[in-house]
Amino acid sequence: MKRILSLVLILGLMLTCFAGCAKKEKRELYNVDLGKYVTLGEYKGLKVDKKSDEFKKISEDIIASDVQTYGLYVTKNEGKVKEGDNVNIDYTGKKDGVAFEGGTAQAYNLVIGSDSFIDGFEDGLIGKEIGSTVDLNLTFPKNYGNEELNGQDVVFTVKINYVTTTEAKKPKDYYTFLGFSKLEDYEANIEERAIGESLQQAVLNASKIKDYPKEDLDFLYGKYYEQFENTLVNNYQATVEQYLTSIGQTADQLKEQLITNQVKPIMDMQMVWYAIFDKEELKITDEEKEQTIKEMIASGGDSSVTRADIIEEYGEYYIEMVLVSNEVFDLVKKNAKIS
Repeated sequence: MKRILSLVLILGLMLTCFAGCAKKEKRELYNVDLGKYVTLGEYKGLKVDKKSDEFKKISEDIIASDVQTYGLYVTKNEGKVKEGDNVNIDYTGKKDGVAFEGGTAQAYNLVIGSDSFIDGFEDGLIGKEIGSTVDLNLTFPKNYGNEELNGQDVVFTVKINYVTTTEAKKPKDYYTFLGFSKLEDYEANIEERAIGESLQQAVLNASKIKDYPKEDLDFLYGKYYEQFENTLVNNYQATVEQYLTSIGQTADQLKEQLITNQVKPIMDMQMVWYAIFDKEELKITDEEKEQTIKEMIASGGDSSVTRADIIEEYGEYYIEMVLVSNEVFDLVKKNAKIS
């Protein structure tokens, strides 16, 4: 787990991993003259003041990100459900007394107020006792996208198992969960990641993105779309078409949203990092690739995982990004003034 957190330092989880990235060029990503797309600013001699309010804010944001990423919130087994709670539930949906397909789940985590379910489902749980079972008499929207359920009256029987509140646990209560033997080790890790975040943002802010290579943009968009589609299917039992209908959005609008909010922000940092890598004529060796793969295997804690499994799951592309990021970050940090 500590290795995973150290990788977060590299690009602040901006290097989202995607499976199945097979390219035949000399490099997996950005096989272009990046000077056409990026104007680099200063990336040597950067200053980081660990006592500044800005640095403290970055550290606090990193802790908040850990809390959100790993679900490190206070859990309650009694009391009542309220807006904003993450409720763990078992539910069964029935129409005319018969369970319908896609209407049953166990240990499902639902944030009250997220509007993830049809109208009345989440509101119907507010104020109910944790541990209780309730029946919700609801009606599906007429344009839900499923002919068998459009406009139909149904009953959801919901058991409220427990609630994870919006109140964050304190680091002293969860540092061991993240793989640290001492609270001080976790605090040192936060500081190191905050230094990385500070340097990363300084480099990015000093640079200018002029455009995006179409091949890489299309590639990353395709992977984000796959991820988005899988999330809908696995977490909400819904198709992209159903989602678009429910929010009144077109496929083109969804694509623009994903590219603007997800793909381009990632590419901004990646292109700057790769541009520095090229300018400094840095190199990646086969030995470094193999060592990174070994560390990824070790960080997972599953001895049955093989090199082939890692390549299949993450792709050569991700391994390359980690190594490029490591090389560039080491150079930037080595030349920074940290006080």
